[in-house]
Amino acid sequence: MDEQQKQETEARIFEAAVEVFAQKGESGARMQEIADRAGLNKSLLHYYYRSKERLYGKVFEFVKQRFMGSLNTALQEAPTFEDALRAFIDRYIDTLASNPHFIRIMVHENLSGGHTVGAKFREMMLTEPDTPVQIFMRRMQAAIDAGEIRPVDPFQTFVTILGSSVFPFLAYPTLSVVHPEATADKEAFIAARKQHLFDLIFEGLRI
Repeated sequence: MDEQQKQETEARIFEAAVEVFAQKGESGARMQEIADRAGLNKSLLHYYYRSKERLYGKVFEFVKQRFMGSLNTALQEAPTFEDALRAFIDRYIDTLASNPHFIRIMVHENLSGGHTVGAKFREMMLTEPDTPVQIFMRRMQAAIDAGEIRPVDPFQTFVTILGSSVFPFLAYPTLSVVHPEATADKEAFIAARKQHLFDLIFEGLRI
C-alpha cells in the first residue's frame, strides 16, 4: 500500500469511527461496525490501530485539531477584542454546524466521565500554551486592563459562549417544535444565533 492509499484508508477509518463513536460513545462502539462502515476487514483496522481505545484516542486528536486550529486562528488574528469575540463566536458555531458528530462525541465523552478528553486537554495545556481558552482569557483580560470592557471573569465568559453555542444544536429538534418560525430555515437560524450571542455578550461587557 503506497502513502496515498494509506492516507485515504486512514481518512475512511476516521470518518467511520467518528460516526460510530458519535452514535454510541466509546463503550458502545464496536470495531467490527467501524470496519464495516469504512469498507475494511476488521483485521486491517486492528493493523492500523490495534484496539478500540487507541482508535478512540486518535479520533479525539482529530476532533481536537479540527476545533483548536480554527479557533486559535480566529482569536489570534483579530485586531481588537470586539473583533476577536465576533470571530470566535462565528468560527465556533460554524465548526459545530459543519461537524454535528463532534458534538455528540463530546456529550458521550463528558457523560461517561471525560477521561479521554481530560487527558488530552492536560497534555495539550502542557505542550501547547496557546489553547483557545488561554488566548481568549488573555485577550479579554487585556481589554479589561485597558478599560475597554467591564471587569468580568474571562473564564466564565468563555464557558457562557461555549454553552450558548452548543445548546441550540443539541436541542434543535425540540426548538423546531417549540418555535418553528425561528427554525424553519436552519442557515438563517444559525446566522441569527451568531449575531444574537455576540450582541448579548459584547453589550454586556461594554462600559
